[in-house]
Amino acid sequence: MQDFVQDLKYSARQILNNLSFALTAVISLALGIGATTAIFSVLYAALISPYPYPRADRIVRLNMKDNSPEPDGINLNGLQLRQLQQSPVVESVLAMDFHAMSVTGNDYPENIIAISLISTGFNDLGVPALLGRGLLPSDAIDGREPNAVAVLSYKFWHTHFFGDPQILGKKIELDHHPYVIVGVGRPRFTWYSPDLWIPLRITNDDPGASLSISSSNPASPRPRQILPCSP
Repeated sequence: MQDFVQDLKYSARQILNNLSFALTAVISLALGIGATTAIFSVLYAALISPYPYPRADRIVRLNMKDNSPEPDGINLNGLQLRQLQQSPVVESVLAMDFHAMSVTGNDYPENIIAISLISTGFNDLGVPALLGRGLLPSDAIDGREPNAVAVLSYKFWHTHFFGDPQILGKKIELDHHPYVIVGVGRPRFTWYSPDLWIPLRITNDDPGASLSISSSNPASPRPRQILPCSP
């Protein structure tokens, strides 16, 4: 222990006597480590652990940019959404909206983040659920209230329900309304990272939600899709 303390004191004296060299070495190490980390992050995301969505290179995000420093998201109402779906330059539209909701029915409400997702969203993203199913077109039929169903994220399933394998068919109360749990997402399915997904209600007079567009046919001759979407 005494030898270690002496070595430490000697090292400190050497650093103080050669302060400029020490600072240069530290800065060089920091830049080298930072550059290596950045390169690894790109390689990890692109090659080692890419997005789990099939044809992820055909998912495009569209923002509106003006004179403000940050781009704005594009919000559409139901009529505009239908018009966009009929456009020949897109293959599918993923409309969604964010909600701060509460899990009620317990001693204390628990705040969560929910995404109302267009009922074709899970099919378009092409990632099957870990348990049960994703949202289906029958969950949100035009002119009707969406079905009260929910798909849990993998993380929320573990933290709130302790990974219960018998979770399908059970109910979760959100803002004092019961929802039937019909599925659990896969561990890497984290589309905008909510706690759960519920069907999106689309009406022609609704100001609309964030939108995205993804490909369902990699061989299609149509142009690359556009994704209108708020971050």
